[in-house]
Amino acid sequence: MREDGAILGHGRGGGVNRNFVSDEVYERSIRDALEGALHMAPEVSRIEYLVGSMGCDSQSLREIGQAYALDSQHVRWMGEALPARAASEVAYGCTPHIVVVAGTGSLVAGWSPDGTSCGVGGAGSIVGDEGSAYWIGVRALIRLVESFDGRQPFDEFARELTQALGFSSKGDLIYRVYGGGKRPITRDEMGAVAPHVSKLANAGNPVAGALFRAAATELAFQTNTVIRMLNMRDKQVYVQLYGGVFRAGHVVIEPLREAILDYAPETELLPPLKCTVVGSAVLALRAIGVDPLNELVRQQLLAGAQRFEVI
Repeated sequence: MREDGAILGHGRGGGVNRNFVSDEVYERSIRDALEGALHMAPEVSRIEYLVGSMGCDSQSLREIGQAYALDSQHVRWMGEALPARAASEVAYGCTPHIVVVAGTGSLVAGWSPDGTSCGVGGAGSIVGDEGSAYWIGVRALIRLVESFDGRQPFDEFARELTQALGFSSKGDLIYRVYGGGKRPITRDEMGAVAPHVSKLANAGNPVAGALFRAAATELAFQTNTVIRMLNMRDKQVYVQLYGGVFRAGHVVIEPLREAILDYAPETELLPPLKCTVVGSAVLALRAIGVDPLNELVRQQLLAGAQRFEVI
């Protein structure tokens, strides 16, 4: 991205959550993304500022920055919620009080007008991530095991999910999940079950619909907790949604909205963001003294984000 907000290139890499990937995978993921972006922008001679979000930690990001000759003060790690909040400023002209993240994992972060902040969730797939794609995937496969067993009917949900995932039997499912002692199913692969459940839910399947309502209940519980902790239950609250779970649409967004409004009636949910990379760009611009909400800069950011389909 140029200083005037023009987005010149976009690259993609693999996972960067240090709780789940090795040093080698992390470094390759970052390099793939950076090199992909630079390949699309041959006019760029050097990188001035690097902002990381998601699960990458600050020390590892600084080491990546050294390889690109960045000043250590020009490499920052912002967590996951702040870039989503910044992206909302560009996309909707609104600074949300709360960001609800529901991708492979989940978390909720919030900020009150006086600057107080807090967050809940984000504890990972073993002891947290309620309402996430992983959480939905696990419960969908549990229901499928019950159907194979006869504890639940082998109904449309079981038939459609079995076909979509390519399971031939309960034994096949178990082998795929545990990997026969060689390669258990990964966190991302479990999360990838959720889009299949989403398709069924949007087609009206009651079992799939119930799973997404349950996910919405979990996410609303986290969100309402943050509203309570910030003492904003009776105030105007803007909530930004972000993450793949919200691509399911109304089957998860509407029950989430209802549960939050029941607790905090002045709350408004902003449309979900596809990606928060634009938010990282906003934070990088601010770090070098550029106002990303200057109308020209904002329009450049929006145009680039739409071109690369990251907003």
